[in-house]
Amino acid sequence: MRTTMRFFAAAVVLSILVPTAQAVAQRRRGLIDISPRGDRHGAWVSLSAGPGWDNWREDNAVGCNGVMGSYNRCSDLAKPSFAIAVGGTVNPHLRLGGELNAWVNQYNDVATDGSPFTATETLIGGMLTARVFPVRTLGLYAKGGAGISRSGVYVSDGYGGGYGGSNSGETGFAFQYGAGYEIKLGRNVFLTPEVSVMNHQSNPGGPSAGNLGTLHERVISFGVGLTFQPGGRR
Repeated sequence: MRTTMRFFAAAVVLSILVPTAQAVAQRRRGLIDISPRGDRHGAWVSLSAGPGWDNWREDNAVGCNGVMGSYNRCSDLAKPSFAIAVGGTVNPHLRLGGELNAWVNQYNDVATDGSPFTATETLIGGMLTARVFPVRTLGLYAKGGAGISRSGVYVSDGYGGGYGGSNSGETGFAFQYGAGYEIKLGRNVFLTPEVSVMNHQSNPGGPSAGNLGTLHERVISFGVGLTFQPGGRR
């Protein structure tokens, strides 16, 4: 009888300890194998638009204030600017990608012979960029990049660009820097306000280069956009 009671007591203790040990093991495996994903991960796409303030200067030309090499416009010209960027996330502190920026200014004018025309000025840059997030839990980031750019103007006969025209421009080196903030709107979507500065440098070569020198063009833009993480989850 005493042996039977001891066996029964041992069975009760085992029935309590074994499930408890299994539950603890499952929890430990869960903590190791199943970790929550961060807000920043995987592939991303960003689209933004806003005003951009453009100005330019040439090393060997007198600017608006009469000083050699100063800016041609006495105040920056504000016109629409756009940006699209795609890339991947290295870790919660770093996003890498490629970015295309464009600043556009279209206006009507009259030539010296009295004929009307429409001119479209553009500065377009394609760059490899990096977004660095100093604090993992915040959306604040600093941005930098470099690539190629083209500053150009298309002139068409008649107002509205109805017919004919000519195109001219210079291709050169571009670099960019700025800062922004990712504000999480949903599981895969961020609102992204950003301030950035894109700089263009080019030299046309030939006789004109000796007269005008290097062209420097700058666009300071403030954009508000959306950043998407396709297939991401929290």
